[in-house]
Amino acid sequence: MFSEPSSPSIQLDNVESFEADCQDSLWPSEKVSKLKTPQKIEISQEWATCEIDGGTNINKKTRLTVLRNKLKKHFESNAHKSAVQILDNKDKNMLSKLMEEKDYQINKATYSIFRTAYYIAKYNRPFDDHLKLVQLQELNGIKLGFTLHSRHSSTNIIQHISKEMKHKIIKNIVDTNAKCSILIDESTTLSALCSMVVYLKISISNNDPLFIFLDLVELKNQTSENIVSQLINCLHTSWLDENYLQQQWVSFVSDGASVLLGKKNGVAKKLKDKYPLIFSWHCMNHRLELAVNDSLKDVSATNHFKCFIDSLYVLYNASPKNQTELREICHDLDVLFLKIGRVLSVRWVASSWRAVNVVWKIFPALYKHLYTASNDSNRDSKTKNKYLGLLKKLASPEFVNDLAIMCDVLQELSNLSIELQSRTITLMQAEQSIKRCIRVITSFKTNNGDYMHQAVLAIKDMKFKNIDLTSNKKMISINKNQFLTSIENNLQSRLLDNDGENKIILKNILVLEKSTWPEDPDIRYGEDDIKYLCKRFSLDQDEAISGMRKIIYDQTIDPKNVMPAFYIFLKTFPCSTAECERGFSVMNNICTDLRSRLTINNISNLMFININGPPLSDWNPEDYVKSWLFSHRCAEDTRTKIARNNIDKIESKVVKKSLWHIL
Repeated sequence: MFSEPSSPSIQLDNVESFEADCQDSLWPSEKVSKLKTPQKIEISQEWATCEIDGGTNINKKTRLTVLRNKLKKHFESNAHKSAVQILDNKDKNMLSKLMEEKDYQINKATYSIFRTAYYIAKYNRPFDDHLKLVQLQELNGIKLGFTLHSRHSSTNIIQHISKEMKHKIIKNIVDTNAKCSILIDESTTLSALCSMVVYLKISISNNDPLFIFLDLVELKNQTSENIVSQLINCLHTSWLDENYLQQQWVSFVSDGASVLLGKKNGVAKKLKDKYPLIFSWHCMNHRLELAVNDSLKDVSATNHFKCFIDSLYVLYNASPKNQTELREICHDLDVLFLKIGRVLSVRWVASSWRAVNVVWKIFPALYKHLYTASNDSNRDSKTKNKYLGLLKKLASPEFVNDLAIMCDVLQELSNLSIELQSRTITLMQAEQSIKRCIRVITSFKTNNGDYMHQAVLAIKDMKFKNIDLTSNKKMISINKNQFLTSIENNLQSRLLDNDGENKIILKNILVLEKSTWPEDPDIRYGEDDIKYLCKRFSLDQDEAISGMRKIIYDQTIDPKNVMPAFYIFLKTFPCSTAECERGFSVMNNICTDLRSRLTINNISNLMFININGPPLSDWNPEDYVKSWLFSHRCAEDTRTKIARNNIDKIESKVVKKSLWHIL
């Protein structure tokens, strides 16, 4: 019996089975019988129509022999091999892959152009750099086509990328029905345009919530009616429709401006009337600053300390000569030179801590410079007296005492401020951090902090960091207990004492904070809190209560695994608008003195890519190029005007041609 590896085995005594096997073995040729190939491959009519047989001989054995010979020749023929190869390629989807590869080769230049534009947006480069970067890549042997080389093309591409990115993000949000918090803050650009930055804190693909920059809106005026109108219009144009906002918008956070949080006619009040689920919140970092300012008003002696530090700031930041002399003295004393900043100004409290810490660290260098300057014969008497007055204040036990108190208190407040600025902190964690900070500050009344401990020893010996101290009766020293009590009370009133519904919601939000639980909680502990939150914010009550019972029964269980929707919801509430401040920092990096003519729309597009976009190495331009080509030209399109090259001035080319020739 003859057997071919690629053909079925043939049994002589089973003709019917053999004929069926023959039909199965012919299916490749049958499926491709109508294909015309350029390899001069021919398929006979009987094979093409699958009518192959063993002839008309009456002898069955002879017919089978003839059929076997035909099969053998066919399996070895180019026609059969080509048919099998075509079907294999079909299974491997080779045609689609070849088309995609060909499409990539055609649009390769457009991909490169898009990456160039993305680089400009991601790394704060001016639009004019687009043509320069294109020329650089062409000099390096990369073909970038004939068009899309101008700064106008770069602007349009960045706008297109920003729009497509926003659409992808919002589609994910709406599809998952994620609960949404919205943060806003106001600022002014270098071109004196009043703008409002809009952020979301929201879960993407049911993961932990994160901050997303949404838009920068130019405000026509700063009335509450206009802010509400433009904010809602911004959300609608960003594909967050009215139905979604009614069901999923749960929180609104801003600073404490009266136009935003006014009880009768503020933005928050108007939004809550329109969207009943909203829980409005005053930024905790701004409230912390208000608490510190209240304490400065309560304890007037702090003003003397502030004025003295500001005098040092002006002395060394307004005069490069003084700063250079102080740097040299720091070098001689082997002290790290640090710039003195303002204290207790409009900047957040962490900045004030850095300022007083610098004075503490470079105290010997400050003393030596003030002493040298007050005895410098090259300076006039008025200037020398100014330095002498600063010297007497600096080298006094009263100032050392004030400096130590401020260092201890501002260090704790700075740590609290930085915690509240964290992107991952929740309202539960924030409240615990505030209470902990208040307890630490209260403890300073009976147990001196690290800085105060050193100051007490220095005042006792009348020597601080090897500098002799001389009492200055004109200075009014800060009353330590009065100052600490004022800080404690103002932190309590500004950060922890909430009225009305806010107090109820904050109490209920703490339901998952295990440190607040009783020692042996009942299996139904916290159910009333969960029911209130679920009813107030339209959450799945059954899942939340079931998850809570599992957590109480086994406190090692992660809430994210048993009550994911409720857990993500609690993390959606932002503590502060620190992310908006970071957005303004990005805006200032984009809209510099050299780019002050940027429109608000272009600034918004650049900010969106800069803040939300992935790193250049992780960004794939494929989807953005495809959507671009629906209504725009590709980089290889020759039906366009070549971008003008104004980078190198013609005059310079002529004048310096001989110089460049030898270079």
